[in-house]
Amino acid sequence: MLASVLQQFRFGHNSVAGVAVLHIREHEMQLLLRPADGKEATVQVQAVNRGNWQLAMQDVLAKVSKAMAVTLIIPPSMYQIIQLEKPAIAEQELLTALPWQIKDLTDIALDDLVLDYIDLPAAPGQPAKINVVVSVKSQLQELVAVVQREKLNLQQILIEEWLIHELLDYADHAALVLMHQPDQDVLLQVIRQGQLQFSRRLRGFNMLHQYTESELQQGVFDNLLLEIQRSMDYIESQLKLPPVRSIHLLCSGSERTDLVPLFHQAGFSQVQALQLKPGLQWAAAFDVNEFWPVIAATGISIGEPSA
Repeated sequence: MLASVLQQFRFGHNSVAGVAVLHIREHEMQLLLRPADGKEATVQVQAVNRGNWQLAMQDVLAKVSKAMAVTLIIPPSMYQIIQLEKPAIAEQELLTALPWQIKDLTDIALDDLVLDYIDLPAAPGQPAKINVVVSVKSQLQELVAVVQREKLNLQQILIEEWLIHELLDYADHAALVLMHQPDQDVLLQVIRQGQLQFSRRLRGFNMLHQYTESELQQGVFDNLLLEIQRSMDYIESQLKLPPVRSIHLLCSGSERTDLVPLFHQAGFSQVQALQLKPGLQWAAAFDVNEFWPVIAATGISIGEPSA
C-alpha cells in the first residue's frame, strides 16, 4: 500500500529478526515487536509531546533491531478515502490515471499526491467501484526519512481502515465490525470471506469512549443503533449481500464491555466483543481494543494484497 513512496526509499535488505509495527496516533506511538526466534511479542507506547511526532517516532524506532522488517500504520488524519466508479482501463494503467480522476475530489495538490486503491464488490447491475486512499507525498516522505535515519528496513505503509479484516476468521455470511478509537468517528465495516464489502464512518460518535451508560441511554445509543440498522439494510437491499449474522465490537480508550448487554437488550443478539482468530493467539495477552492495528498488521506481508 502506498508503494510508490516506498519505491523511492527501499533499503533492500531482508528481515531475519522478525517484524516491528509502528502505529502513529494523534497523541502517541504504539510499537509492536515480534521476534522471529519464538520469543514473546512486546508492545511499547511512546507519548507524542507538543505535537512533536518526529522526535517521538525517532525515540521509539531506536528500540528496533536493524534486521527487523518495519511497517508503519498512519492515522486517518494523514489520508483520505474516496470511493468512485472503477475506470474502464487496463489495471497497469490505473494508478497512473487515478490522480486525474480524483484531483477535484481532494484538496491535496496533484504534484504532492500519492495513492493506492482496493476493489469493492459490484452490486448486481451496478458498475464496479474502488476505494482510493490518497495521502500527502511530502508528509509520508518525512515519515520515511525518520526510518531512514535509523537505518531500518521499511517494508510497507498501511492505513487503519484496511486492517480490520485481518483480525477475524470469516465464514460465508456477512460480518459487521464496529470500531471506535478516541476522537475518531466510529468506523463500520462489513466483511465477507475475508474481503471488505462495505465501509462507512458514522459521524457524531467520536466521544463514544467517554459516555457513561446513562448518557448512552439518553439518545446516543439509539442513534448509533439507527445508523447500524441503516447500514445493514443497505448492504442487503443495494449490495445484495447475505444478512449480517455477527457484529464484532472494538472500542478503545476505555472499558466498553457495557455496550454488549445494551445491544442485546435492544434486540441485537448477534453482537459480541471481537475475539482474535486462532492465528493471532500469540497476541491474546494484549488489550485488543487498544492495539488491534499493530496486531492486525503483522499478518500483512509484502507482495500480498492488503484487503
